[in-house]
Amino acid sequence: MTLEQGSLYIVSTPIGNLDDITYRAVDILNKVDICASEDTRVSRILFKKYHISTKLISYHKFSEKSKINSLINLLKSGKDIALISDAGTPLISDPGEYLVKAAIENQINTIPIPGPTSVIAALSVSGFNLETFTFYGFFPRKLKERKKILKEIASSNGPSVIFESGRRLEKLIDTLSEELHEKCKILIAREMTKMHETLYRGNISNIKNLILASEFGLKGEFVIVVDSAVANQNDNLPYEDKRIIDILMNKLDKKLALEIGSEILQKKRNDLYQLKLKD
Repeated sequence: MTLEQGSLYIVSTPIGNLDDITYRAVDILNKVDICASEDTRVSRILFKKYHISTKLISYHKFSEKSKINSLINLLKSGKDIALISDAGTPLISDPGEYLVKAAIENQINTIPIPGPTSVIAALSVSGFNLETFTFYGFFPRKLKERKKILKEIASSNGPSVIFESGRRLEKLIDTLSEELHEKCKILIAREMTKMHETLYRGNISNIKNLILASEFGLKGEFVIVVDSAVANQNDNLPYEDKRIIDILMNKLDKKLALEIGSEILQKKRNDLYQLKLKD
């Protein structure tokens, strides 16, 4: 007799307000045999509110690799397991990648239970064009990685989403101010869905003052949405490329600067000249 395998459920939970959970999510969390949780202390608050008695086990970024084999064996033995994070949808800047990969490799049924995510919540109130967007997660600390992302954001024609903690937010804003066009629009969402949820809207040049002048300042968790489309929409040359041309024009004569710029950016020299005339 072949034992039927269990299923792995990827369950979204509230990002702040505990009322923001689906009936299906509560039902699944009640029915599974085990719930793997990023922080069992946080999850118990949710479980208590919805009278969920399912066994909780810890599954966080420091233990996820070491627990994969035991969880896969439980799934193979017929146990159903739910994976939840502290808030929102698992794997979105949270643990779970290795477990989901292992489940797929072992042909274990993996089922998403959709629900809240701060990325989509922030984008939905941004007022920006959302035909395309890029999510970067937490802003990297290494200079090389930061420069790569900033270059992408500067030339993007869609919003870019970043997570950041309050203690590092001011530094991030300063970096954005230095590297991005002052016309770039920005939304900073603080403590989304919680009691003191606050949305700050402005451009790169004034958003820092708005936050520092507010009642809560830099306390809390933040989702940052940057829209470079406004700065790029009047021509076909992204802001980062304009900076390259400006540097060349300041250092060299116009003809040579446009010639070198044409080779670097793979654009016609006359096109670059016409675009510079618009500035």
